[in-house]
Amino acid sequence: MAKKQIALRGRTYPTDLNHAGTVFGGWIMGKMDKAASIAVEDIVKSRAVTVSVTNLNFLKPVQNGDIFTIYTEIIKIGNSSIKIHVSVMVRCKESHEEYEVTDAIFTFVTVDQERIPINVRDVIREDISEDIEILLKP
Repeated sequence: MAKKQIALRGRTYPTDLNHAGTVFGGWIMGKMDKAASIAVEDIVKSRAVTVSVTNLNFLKPVQNGDIFTIYTEIIKIGNSSIKIHVSVMVRCKESHEEYEVTDAIFTFVTVDQERIPINVRDVIREDISEDIEILLKP
């Protein structure tokens, strides 16, 4: 497994909220997908597309004004796929303690210009970290 990285940070606003006054699940899932795509782009030079999201867990609600930080960890690199664990943390306004609100596993597949799957190892960046190199070994 690769090191946990900060991929995205932001604040929630009233337009991000549902009728119950908390963040829409789809809104936060979209942010998680963007964060995962940034992690994938750090590894490969080609296009990569989201093919699945599994184990999506909404643990606690996200409120208006919350500061969120999305962390990513590359957990597996296959022939054409990359699996990323994505977790969303929120910092409490009063105590500044961070707590997890959502997590999931996102799977991306590397593709060529015609959107046909290609081997990850054929499009790997030259400057990847050692922990990613370890995941590339058979």
